[in-house]
Amino acid sequence: MTVKGDKERLKDLRKLRRILKLVPADRKHIGEELIERITFMAGVLDDLQAQIQEHGTTDHFKQGVQEFDRESPALKSYNTTIQRYSLLYKQLVDLLPPPEVDEKKKNDVLEFITKQG
Repeated sequence: MTVKGDKERLKDLRKLRRILKLVPADRKHIGEELIERITFMAGVLDDLQAQIQEHGTTDHFKQGVQEFDRESPALKSYNTTIQRYSLLYKQLVDLLPPPEVDEKKKNDVLEFITKQG
């Protein structure tokens, strides 16, 4: 059971491809790799989320005489994966050229700040 359907995943992939168009040509191959990994991880996260929703965040562990509740393996995997997913997304965004700054607005803000003192 997955949380997102194929249509939603395709929609997300299209958004990522639009971001890729903004990446400079000499970095595009890196962006393509990142998008491939991000897409895969998104599917893994969806599956893990479904498992967590179905079975909860804790798991009863029993081995021999040892018996206790622990963090579910799905939750542990989810937490690790979401951190790496976020890191990949940041790496993709960092490939983009810096946003252009409107010098007039920048000067207006600076002028306003300096008058306040």
